[in-house]
Amino acid sequence: MTAERQRREQRGRDAEAKAAAFLRDQGFAILAERLRTPSGEIDLIAYNEPVLALVEVKARASVGRGLFSLSARQASRIAAAGAYFLADHPEYAEALVSLDLIVITPDGPPQHFPNAWQQDGDDSAW
Repeated sequence: MTAERQRREQRGRDAEAKAAAFLRDQGFAILAERLRTPSGEIDLIAYNEPVLALVEVKARASVGRGLFSLSARQASRIAAAGAYFLADHPEYAEALVSLDLIVITPDGPPQHFPNAWQQDGDDSAW
C-alpha cells in the first residue's frame, strides 16, 4: 500500500470514529462498523428506536464537498448492503431505515444529514 493510500485509509478510519462518537452522543447504539457484504460496505449502522441508520461517512475539506460526494450508485450499494444486514438481523425488521450521511471536516463538528438519499425518491423500497 502506498503512503498516500495509507494516509487516506487512516483519515477515513479517524472520520468514522468521530462519526460513531457523535452518533453515540445523539443516543444511537452503534451496531456495526465497516460492515462488508457481497453488495458493498456500510461505514456505520446505528440504531435509535425506531430508526436504523445506514451511515456513510465522508471526510472532506468542506460540508458542501461532502454533500456532493455521495453518488446514487454508491447509495444504491449501501442500500443493498443494508438488506443483507436486515436479513441477518430480523429484530430490526420494523425499524425505519434511513440512509444517512455524516460529513467530517477539519475545522468543524460532524454534520449529520439524516435520510440524505432516498432510493427512487422515497424509502418504499426498504
